[in-house]
Amino acid sequence: MKALALFSGGLDSMLAMKLLSDQGMEVIALHVDIGFNSKKEAHLSLTKRAQMAGARLEVVDVHDEYLQEVLFNPRYGYGKQFNPCIDCHGYMFRLAKTLLPTYGASFIITGEVVGQRPMSQTKEALRNVKRLADDLDENLILRPLSAKLMEETTPEKEGWVDRARLLDFNGRGRSRQLELAKSFGWEDYPTPA
Repeated sequence: MKALALFSGGLDSMLAMKLLSDQGMEVIALHVDIGFNSKKEAHLSLTKRAQMAGARLEVVDVHDEYLQEVLFNPRYGYGKQFNPCIDCHGYMFRLAKTLLPTYGASFIITGEVVGQRPMSQTKEALRNVKRLADDLDENLILRPLSAKLMEETTPEKEGWVDRARLLDFNGRGRSRQLELAKSFGWEDYPTPA
């Protein structure tokens, strides 16, 4: 069984991937390059962090399409700055969903934590992301760090993953993430914002 992980390179997505790779899942870390990072340096760091989490890195360059479809025309508007959070997440999940067959993966995971971001990670925002990703019926998006706070997804119901080994992280604090990273012996990850 394979999972396709939306991988920002940050601690939360690393932890989500590690939770599933520890269950014997083959995890593909999909980094969606929207054109806002230094390619060579970023890809080396992303590769190393994906490997730490038990995954292999794949990078998809979508910056031209992203600019037109998301950045300049967000359905759910912007956050405090020029950041269309909900639309961005929905776009990335929709893209990942179309790539499931390409990678032979059965579902999508992400490091999102319920309540961590006031605009994009509320339960209502996460439902809007599912709508944008066209995943209301299939329920293929799993958030391992907050899974126990959410309705069961198809991967859990079908027994592809063990829900008992998933977590119930909630809110803006990062102490539980930092403790978990320490338990894995990790030191190389971006400081959580």
